[in-house]
Amino acid sequence: MGISLGIIGYGSMGERHHKYAAQTRGVTVIGAYDADSARRDTANESGICVFGSLKALLGCREINTVLICAPAGVRSELCVAAAKAGKHVACAAPAAMSVWELDQMIAATGRSGRVLAVCQDHRRDRDFCTVKKLLNTGRLGEVYSIQVRLQGPGALPDRHRSAEGGVLYGWGIHVIDQLMWLLGYDDFASVFCRTCGTGEEYCFLAFNLESGGTVQIELDSRAPRLAPRWTVLGDRAAACLGGTAGEGRVTLLRPEDGDREPALPEPEETGDALAAYYENLREVIDGNETLAAQPWQARRVLKAAEAALQSAQTGRLVSLKG
Repeated sequence: MGISLGIIGYGSMGERHHKYAAQTRGVTVIGAYDADSARRDTANESGICVFGSLKALLGCREINTVLICAPAGVRSELCVAAAKAGKHVACAAPAAMSVWELDQMIAATGRSGRVLAVCQDHRRDRDFCTVKKLLNTGRLGEVYSIQVRLQGPGALPDRHRSAEGGVLYGWGIHVIDQLMWLLGYDDFASVFCRTCGTGEEYCFLAFNLESGGTVQIELDSRAPRLAPRWTVLGDRAAACLGGTAGEGRVTLLRPEDGDREPALPEPEETGDALAAYYENLREVIDGNETLAAQPWQARRVLKAAEAALQSAQTGRLVSLKG
């Protein structure tokens, strides 16, 4: 069967998805709809069909899958509408602004027997995959602290800083997904969060793990880059990876190494994340694979983000259990 794709929201994200979807075997991009006339013109220039309304796109029988790249605040209602129209749904992350909204999406696609595929493409970021590979070697021993920092305008693109929910939902949601996928969703016990101002430009989160360790995430779109992207502390060694996503090098430090830098695993080569996303979705629709990123995983991440906002508002530690 493959994928016959219709795109809702043809901004920079929609354009990027179009590029990689069109290059994926078994995927045909049929057309797009955007409420903004300038973006409809851009879609038209790309050579695909431009629909004059959302109803027209959802009513197109040729389309079996809808990609939702509209603003996060309206993704839930668009997903429900697409599911009611009998379409599979591919959706940018965050898929919704609350667990309740995501539950409506999961229920709607479930009732129609369709797939809901949230695009958690940052699981294939080179820096994250390099850290994951290092952890899998066991060379750090028992890891008790992981710290992730994104600092400076270059680390937080405009589309993430200006997103609804500020930097927490615009970028932090992807880091939380990386860490929960890496460490285990049930290991995250509670969260403490602080923001500055409206939370648009700065957010700090500290998670307590059931296993006894801690995870810290700091997002700051204004400060200069002062710290490594990743710092991982273990009882045998510590490691840091500098630079923004996809950049930098790993430094591994152990007391017995002195000034000598030990050999490290080569940086992970991950390929293109969006190409892999569409390949997986195609195979899921054809009944050959399961989703690489499950809706329940997106739900756990959103629950953590909601708890973080509650912590920022109350000044208290908030449980992620129950």
